[in-house]
Amino acid sequence: MAGKSNGVDTSDWARTPPTSGPLWERVCKAIYNPEDKSFLGRTPKRWGIALVFYLVFYAVLAAMFAACMGVLLMLIDEKRPMYTLESSLIGANPGVASRPAVEGSFLLDNTNTSSYGIYVDELKDFFSDYTTEEWYLSRKGCKEEDSFGYPTSPCFFIKLNRIYGWKPQYYDAKSLPTDMPEHLSEYIASLTDIEQQQIWISCVDEVSNATSIEYPWGRGLPGRYYPYQNEVGYISPVLAIKVTPPANTPTTIRCRTWAKNIIYNKSLKEPSGYTRIQLYLEDNTSLNSTNTDGAEIK
Repeated sequence: MAGKSNGVDTSDWARTPPTSGPLWERVCKAIYNPEDKSFLGRTPKRWGIALVFYLVFYAVLAAMFAACMGVLLMLIDEKRPMYTLESSLIGANPGVASRPAVEGSFLLDNTNTSSYGIYVDELKDFFSDYTTEEWYLSRKGCKEEDSFGYPTSPCFFIKLNRIYGWKPQYYDAKSLPTDMPEHLSEYIASLTDIEQQQIWISCVDEVSNATSIEYPWGRGLPGRYYPYQNEVGYISPVLAIKVTPPANTPTTIRCRTWAKNIIYNKSLKEPSGYTRIQLYLEDNTSLNSTNTDGAEIK
């Protein structure tokens, strides 16, 4: 029956209701209709139009994506990050780290080589890149030859995390902070102006004064290695500290870095400007000696 919509005769284009019939016949006709030779509701011509449309659409989309990526890669500097220091997510306050790195405490047994062998091996791997550095070769102590002092007087190595473009602001002997350890202040005062251009490091036993702390490589990180600018073959400077803790006593060493633009926050929740080293030296020498004497008596 002819009908009108808004004054327009719709009898020519109105969709006719689907023909009734068995379910299987309707399913087969929905897949392929022999009357108009359509497959899944589309004639070959309409399938061709749809195929061409999507080919063109995705080709244009791929071209736009490639163009955007090309422009982005042209703007990216492989050596210098776009955002540095305060404008970057890393910020301008370098983190302090130590090697060997371990989560939790260092457990050392002076009668069990396997308890500290992993730390010695880690340090060997770490310093494999330093073997051609003159300043490293000139240092005495805390080397592979003496197993880096393990287990009784282990050496730890303090370093700063790399931040592109960061340059330390040095203290001079006339403007040292009041909370700087006296022995470090006296050491700085004995140096020339050029020698004072270092990032100073001081370590202290948080629990007691029973731990002996030595600095066989000096007291600071030389300023000539800064700023870091992604140079090929760049090696981060490190400072060795030699720790001799009391046996069978938990020990915590706090090592702080000193520069005018290094923010120090003692909080354990948001620490900055320092690193902590927890270790426990187990001394079983007397126990082994007692067992040996008992065996000889028998």
